[in-house]
Amino acid sequence: MSTLSFSKPKTGARAADFIAFVSDRQTEQVLKTFVLEQAMPHAHVAVGSIDDAIAYLSKIERSPLFLLVDLQNSVMPLSDLSRLAEVCEPSVQVVALGERNDVGLFRSLLKLGLRDYLVKPLTVELLKRTVNVTEGKINQVSLARAGKTIAFAGTRGGVGVTTLALNLARHLADDTHRRVAYVDLNLYGGAANSMLGLQSNNGLSDVLQNTHRLDPQFVERTLVSKGSRLFVLSSELDYGAAREFQPGALARVIELLCDSFHYVILDVADPADALAQEAFNHASRAYLVSDRSVHATRETIRLLRFIEDRDNNPQTSLLINNPNAAVSGKVAPDDLMSAVGRTALHEVQFEQKALATAENLGEAPAERAANGFNQAVSRIASDLTGQHLAAERSFFQKLKLKRK
Repeated sequence: MSTLSFSKPKTGARAADFIAFVSDRQTEQVLKTFVLEQAMPHAHVAVGSIDDAIAYLSKIERSPLFLLVDLQNSVMPLSDLSRLAEVCEPSVQVVALGERNDVGLFRSLLKLGLRDYLVKPLTVELLKRTVNVTEGKINQVSLARAGKTIAFAGTRGGVGVTTLALNLARHLADDTHRRVAYVDLNLYGGAANSMLGLQSNNGLSDVLQNTHRLDPQFVERTLVSKGSRLFVLSSELDYGAAREFQPGALARVIELLCDSFHYVILDVADPADALAQEAFNHASRAYLVSDRSVHATRETIRLLRFIEDRDNNPQTSLLINNPNAAVSGKVAPDDLMSAVGRTALHEVQFEQKALATAENLGEAPAERAANGFNQAVSRIASDLTGQHLAAERSFFQKLKLKRK
């Protein structure tokens, strides 16, 4: 693989302003000329496939400002670009390159969030008209891709909302290489920070009180990092302290976070709270966690109606958790689902010791000791990212080939 690279930026900064993977030497040379003429100090140009681009982007801490990929040798371009999107931050401006002058393909690519599609042969002048280096944007107007907002809420205290939501965030960040912002909406101190071994900097209350001066840099300074891909926004106000923020403040914070993160996970402390209202109003997906009690069953019915009865109508899934040891008298899972009129997405079994130990140490649950719990989190993540659908498609494709 032939590459053109310049000086490497400091840790935490973007790995490159401009990254390109193309299929032929002629196009590579045009891109090298463009990069040199534009005096771009951080650039990476290589001959390679989309798989090479995915592998490269998976290894760097931050995605580039501009990304150009060549679809010439791609058999399933839409599928390949969907895989590419999984390792790119939502703010990345992607331009695709190909040989087909196809309006249908162009429209399909724009729906995926691409900024433009260029037909070969590529020229330096065409690149200059498309990539505005001075203003840091692609000139083609299209809808920008944004991250997904996921709300987690519980039917009662102690059902394990934070345990499930936080470990899902860990899994998305560590195992699927997404950038995740975890927002603990309990302004007086939720459990997320202690479960991660972090200290709150009251960043959430700061941004909620200063929506008039919010920008991406301000919000990013308020985040507390746990590694290179998981970030926490929280507060720990003194009990009795006033909550000083205007209605709609959380919406602006979510908007800015979705520009830089694949997933924004909102840990809803109290479904009746004003922040919960905004969380549900802007969630693209919601998970409602219940246990097997009569009270939780009743609350599940009420909360499902409450969450879904709004303009955005977020897709809401029911999770049954068993935070306590099995005892007689619990509502049977089938009876719970029959009462609420909905099938549970997953039932998480009780873990006797591993979860409590991990939470007290501020660590992830041990792989073997909490195998059942970790598998449940992995299944929830697969449902959220659509990986289970991809696996099903792959299975049926293989089945068709065998029959032939």
